[in-house]
Amino acid sequence: MKSILTTTALLLFTLISFSQKDEIVFIKEVPIKLQSSSLYTFYVRYEATKDCDIAIDFYGGPNNFWGGKTVPVKKGKGHKKIEIYMNESPKPGNGYTISAAIRKRGGNRKTTTAATSINNIQITKRSEEIIDDASFSHLSPIIVSNQETVDFKIKYKASQERKIVVTVHNNGLGIGTSETIPVQKGIGTKEIQVKMSSPPKGNKYKFTLYYGSEEGFPNKYIISKTITDIRTTKRVKKVETTPKPPIKPTPKPQETINVKDSGEKSITLSLNKESNILTLPGKPSYTLIQIITSQGQLAKEAKNSNSIEVSDLPKGNYVAITSENDYYQFVKF
Repeated sequence: MKSILTTTALLLFTLISFSQKDEIVFIKEVPIKLQSSSLYTFYVRYEATKDCDIAIDFYGGPNNFWGGKTVPVKKGKGHKKIEIYMNESPKPGNGYTISAAIRKRGGNRKTTTAATSINNIQITKRSEEIIDDASFSHLSPIIVSNQETVDFKIKYKASQERKIVVTVHNNGLGIGTSETIPVQKGIGTKEIQVKMSSPPKGNKYKFTLYYGSEEGFPNKYIISKTITDIRTTKRVKKVETTPKPPIKPTPKPQETINVKDSGEKSITLSLNKESNILTLPGKPSYTLIQIITSQGQLAKEAKNSNSIEVSDLPKGNYVAITSENDYYQFVKF
């Protein structure tokens, strides 16, 4: 028994240690069209396994523009507001890229341990409405077992019928591409699966999303977004030492969101004790509202509305997340 307990404890420690991974994402979605300016502000959420630097790079365009900023952060989880002041504003045009990366303290691009980037951003003379965009959901994996499929949820906004493709690369070599998924005009979410052939264990995987519809897609696209330095692990095989009765299928676990990580982007709302309806400010209607518990589980959701009934929720702390990526904290009394 002691040997079994020791082995189990060692296995759990190994799995927990191996699951640690640097991560960085943009909290507030970066628009695919930005007005030319000398100041840009970005918000990122990060998880760092050691003291490191966060680097924002803004580059490309018709004149090979570059602007950027590097800030040090401590080991752990957090949010960061990063402002980049430009000596010269980027000129209007296409082909700009904005990336956020975690790097070794005092390091350079070669020391990057996690990154995300948005490609083919357009700089405009004046502010313009965004009518087309697509991005990975908050729950995109950064550590996956070396199974032969990876599932993604892609959020999109389409002005007309468009197409989405997701690819997986390992050390620069393409190892899997999804089917071309059509989306109709409007706002929504698509579940997309990429099939691969026996992906090897490693930590240099890259997920890339392509969105567009022109001739030559996906080589020609409206926007592409990338998550790099994805880690794959070996699948754990279950070893049975004694015969056991068949195990009934268990329900698929709910997706979870770390509510504590909502940080700077959360707005606190006061909910009247007698109120059965939570109404969110900002818009007359949202495509989707999700209520998340303090444990990060989805409690309920509503579509095409700016309000949601909360009378059936147990007392406690909650976060309401909208299709516009807005976070609202409230307490159900």
